[in-house]
This record gives sequence, C-alpha cells and structure tokens, in this order.
Amino acid sequence: MFKTKGFSSNNSLKRRAVIVDAPDLPPEEAEFYITAVGIADTEKGEVPEAKGLDFEVETLYEEEQVVGEVSVEESTGSGEYSLIDVKGIGAGMAKNLIKNGVASVDALIESDPEQLASKISGISSKMINDWQANAIALINA
Repeated sequence: MFKTKGFSSNNSLKRRAVIVDAPDLPPEEAEFYITAVGIADTEKGEVPEAKGLDFEVETLYEEEQVVGEVSVEESTGSGEYSLIDVKGIGAGMAKNLIKNGVASVDALIESDPEQLASKISGISSKMINDWQANAIALINA
C-alpha cells in the first residue's frame, strides 16, 4: 500500500510504502520521495552526469530520394506538383510508380489503372483511380 505523509499531502514529496500482507514478510514501512529526477530516499535528488550521451542523431528521412535517374522531387509533370503531392501517394509508392514508368503527375493521370495495378503489387485499379482523381483535383486546385 502506498500513502502520502503529512497534513498537506498533495504538496508533499514524501510518500510511504507499507507492506500490509505478504506471505514471507512482516508488516513494515519505508519512506521515499518523488523528486524531479525520480524516486529518491532524500528530498533533494541530483541528476548524475551522464557520459556517452553526446551523440548526433542520424537523418532518417531525406526530402529528396533518388530512384534510378529520376528523383521523387523531380517527378513533376504538371508544373510544381510531384507524385508525393498527390493524396494517398507516399515516397515509397512514388518510387514504385517511377520504376514502372509513371514519373509525373500527368503520366499518372494518363496511365491505364488495370495495367498499372498488374505491374505493382499491393495496389488495386480502384486505388489508382482514386489517385488519378486526387491528382486531377490537385492540378485544378
């Protein structure tokens, strides 16, 4: 059982742990404090010096991803729009589309959904129809 200790228990950092019923332990109490650095046995907790935490974070996602000779950023056909600007198409799917000959938004609109769906696994002709509708809406916006 855990309890707060003192009259103003909401403001107190002091807590009490009580062993009420344990098969192999007698009833006992222990006081502890909840501090900014965690649980401590005193009211003032100190943050230890952490060694080895001065590292640089790798870049996990690059804005420009190159696929063959055409990059995802360069896969434009309708002015300033790329394949990843079309709702429903991410960078990975844009790579697959480029590999299969659809390197621009215009090429996506003009492509045959049945034929393209047969080339790329995991997508259906209905999904390609949705992408084409989204691409047309993007261009007309």
